[in-house]
Amino acid sequence: MNKINKSIIIACTAFFSLVSFGQKLNNSPYTRYGLGELSEQTTASYFGISGASVALAEFNHLNISNPASYSSFIKYKPIFDVGLFGKVQNLKTSDNNSTQSNFALRNFSLGMPIGDKTGIAFGLVPYSTVGYDINSYTLNEGDSVRYNYEGNGGVNRVFLGVGRTLINKGDSIKLSIGANASYLFGTIDNSRSVIFDDATYYNARINDFKTVSGINLDFGLQYSQQINKNLTLAFGFDYTMNNELNVSKDYFAYNYKYSSFSVIETAKDTIDYQEDIKGKITLPTGIKVGVAATFNQKLTTSIQYEQSNWGDYSEIYNGIDETPSELNNSSKLAIGFSYTPTLMKDWNSKSKNILQKSTYRLGLKTVNTNIIVNNTAIKDYGISFGISTPLLSSRSFSSIDLGVDLGKLGTIENDLIEDNYFRIYLGFSLAPSNYDRWFRKRKYD
Repeated sequence: MNKINKSIIIACTAFFSLVSFGQKLNNSPYTRYGLGELSEQTTASYFGISGASVALAEFNHLNISNPASYSSFIKYKPIFDVGLFGKVQNLKTSDNNSTQSNFALRNFSLGMPIGDKTGIAFGLVPYSTVGYDINSYTLNEGDSVRYNYEGNGGVNRVFLGVGRTLINKGDSIKLSIGANASYLFGTIDNSRSVIFDDATYYNARINDFKTVSGINLDFGLQYSQQINKNLTLAFGFDYTMNNELNVSKDYFAYNYKYSSFSVIETAKDTIDYQEDIKGKITLPTGIKVGVAATFNQKLTTSIQYEQSNWGDYSEIYNGIDETPSELNNSSKLAIGFSYTPTLMKDWNSKSKNILQKSTYRLGLKTVNTNIIVNNTAIKDYGISFGISTPLLSSRSFSSIDLGVDLGKLGTIENDLIEDNYFRIYLGFSLAPSNYDRWFRKRKYD
């Protein structure tokens, strides 16, 4: 592939990824609080192990959950990763249910080796998503009153990271460190409405529109040691700082009526209007700790624990604390398994069957989310599956990565909503073959 074609592919993918980030990626009532539902910081290749990847470092996949992994890239072998994400949800209450679906481009990232010990990565991924439309009904003097809560938007993450190997004793011991600098930006639009069934009454609505931006930092470490020729153990750690984000908010409250066709709003009075209210959002600290064991270079088991102090999250506007009371500390425990029947080094001497060359993944997770509603902690349980299949029969690192996730978020108890979801993540991990190394200075054209 010549340089022009490579540049065109990368530029087009980046453009469509940027466009797609304006699309809605979620339809969950639990995105109403704070910055919304947090997106898993993983690519499609690790989605099938429920994101239990902080201890893993692979030369043919980009692991954005730990910047120390960037040091594992092979010279002249950059990795370009792009992913598509889809979600089907069944939202259920004690007396009703509905089905929602979304599909959009989710991420693009590029990892590049710098020499033999250092690697860098940059890309664009979602940090959080907001998407909900909730209605509840009451009676007021015999007339029906509808309370509507609606929101959309989210926060995106542009990151630039570097990883470097400090100790490398061949296959026996390796120690790497890394850091990511992320720029978070996005908009979140929340509205609350009181709508009367009696057309002679004026309805009321409050709109909150937030614009968020700021820097966030995380630091990672990875250590691996070969115990014997059949067993390698690895440890991973990542720490996220509690940085502050700048936020600007517009507040608009007004009365209105619907036209006779109940479609067009006719405004009556502006109750309150405030523009460009400046504030600060303090993000929580967070840690990820994981261990992994690899047997015969084919079977890998990884366990990961995460915790974020969302109880320390705050939103302050002109000295007024508007922090949602529903936010609380969160935690996650995930375990993943991956198995590759035939290693890449044996492709030429063994079966050419594509299924033998693929990597198969399985994951389980249990999550205490950062939300407590009606004195009920919102939990998330799920099981995931995945497969990575080489795109070429040669020794190219390129692969197509598929991960699916089945889970349940929330409960119907205490007048809450249960979100039964099916998520699919399709990714393409693209890299040059042995005969087409990128960024190598050639002696002859």
